[in-house]
Amino acid sequence: MEPWNLASLTELFASDPEALGDVDVTIVETGDVIRVTLKEKGDLDVLVTASGDQVLASVILAPADTVPRRDEFERMILSTHKLVPLSTFGIVTIDGKEWYELFGSLSARSSAHAMVEEVAVLAANAVDAADMIEEWKNGEFGA
Repeated sequence: MEPWNLASLTELFASDPEALGDVDVTIVETGDVIRVTLKEKGDLDVLVTASGDQVLASVILAPADTVPRRDEFERMILSTHKLVPLSTFGIVTIDGKEWYELFGSLSARSSAHAMVEEVAVLAANAVDAADMIEEWKNGEFGA
C-alpha cells in the first residue's frame, strides 16, 4: 500500500459520507494541510497533514490565555489524558498566541478505515474537550 498523502486523504474524506457525515474538505493556505469540516459536529474543523511515515490530525480547542487557573487545568489534562482514546492534548502557537489542541497520529500506511476512524474519534473527543473547557471556565469542573 502506498502511504497516504494530501491528495489521497482529501479523496478519502470527501468520498465517504456515511463515515464522517456531511463534510467539506479544503486545502489550507499553506498547501501542506487539509481542513476537514464536519458539518454535523457544528462545523468542527479537523486539520490533517501527511508527512513521511505519519499522518497527523488536530483540532484547535481554545486560546490558552482564556482558561482560568491554567496551571491546574494543564495538570488535570496531563493526568487524565490517557482516558481520551486516540487523542492527546497539546499546546500549539498560532500567530504568536498559544492555543490548546487535541491531536492524534497514525502511520501513513494505515488503512482507510483507520484514517476515517481516527478523524471521527478525534472529532467526538474534541467536542467533549471543548465542553470540558467551558465547564472549567464556568467553575463547574475542577473547582
